[in-house]
Amino acid sequence: MNDLATTADQPSGAGTSATRRRSLAGKAGRALARLLPGLAILAFWQFASGRLIKEIYVSKPTAVAVRLYELFASGEIYPHLWTTGEELVLGYVIGVAGGILGGYALGRSPRLANIFEPYVMAFYGIPKIALAPLFIIWFGIGIGSKVALASIMVFFLVFYNVYTGVRSVDRELVNLTLVMGANQRQLTYHVYFPAAAPYVLLGMRMAVPYSVIGVIVGEFTSSVQGLGLFIHEASSTYDPAGVFAGIVILLAFVVAANFLAGRLERRLLRWKTPTAFAPSDI
Repeated sequence: MNDLATTADQPSGAGTSATRRRSLAGKAGRALARLLPGLAILAFWQFASGRLIKEIYVSKPTAVAVRLYELFASGEIYPHLWTTGEELVLGYVIGVAGGILGGYALGRSPRLANIFEPYVMAFYGIPKIALAPLFIIWFGIGIGSKVALASIMVFFLVFYNVYTGVRSVDRELVNLTLVMGANQRQLTYHVYFPAAAPYVLLGMRMAVPYSVIGVIVGEFTSSVQGLGLFIHEASSTYDPAGVFAGIVILLAFVVAANFLAGRLERRLLRWKTPTAFAPSDI
C-alpha cells in the first residue's frame, strides 16, 4: 500500500522522465548489441593481419582507415566517386522505371503475359556479367555501358516483383470497383498501385546491391574512371588497403541507399507492415 501511495504521489512528469530514460537505455542496449559483432570482427582482423595472415593479403583495419583518410584528404577518390555515383543513379532509375512499366503492363494483360513471359524468362536466365563485353562494344567504355549493365540487372528484379504484385490483386475487388463506376485510370491508381506497392518497394530494395554489382563489373571490364577501376588498379599494384578502402566506400553506398529505400517504404506503407526489413531493422 505504501508503494502504491508513493507511486501515486509522484508527479506525472517524473513517470514520463523515467519512461524516457528506460526507452533511451533500451535503444542504447540494442545499438551496442548491433555494434559488438562488428567490433569483434575488426578486433580479430587487426590481430590476425600480420600474425595469422600476411599483411600483403589482408591489410589491417587501421591501415584501411589511414588509406581512406589519404584518399579523401588528397581528393584522389572524388572523381571515381562522382563517376560511380552517376552510373549507379542512372542505371537504378532506368531499371526501376522499366521494371515497373513492364511488370504492370504484363500483369494487367494475360494475353501479353502469355506472349512475352517466355522471352523475359529466357533473357533473365542469361548471366548478366556475360553481357558486359557486349555492352562495351555497343556503348563504349564510358558510363553508357555501366548504366546499361546496371539497368538490366535492376530491371528483372523490379519487373518480377511488380508483375507478381499486379497478378496477386483480388479479382473480386477489381470487379467491385468496376461495378461502382471506376474507369481504368482510377482502377490503376486506387486499386492496382496500392496493392502492388509492397512488391514494388521490395523489388526496389532488392535491386540496390545488384545495381552496384552491375556498375562495378562494368568498371572492372573496361573503364576510364570509377570505384571499380580504382579497386582493380589497387589489386594489380598489391595495395590491399586500397582494395578494402574501395570496398568500404561501396558498402557505404549500399547502406545509404538501403536506408533511404527503407525510409521510403515506411513512409508510403504506413498502413501496412513493411514487407522487408533493412539489415538494421532485423
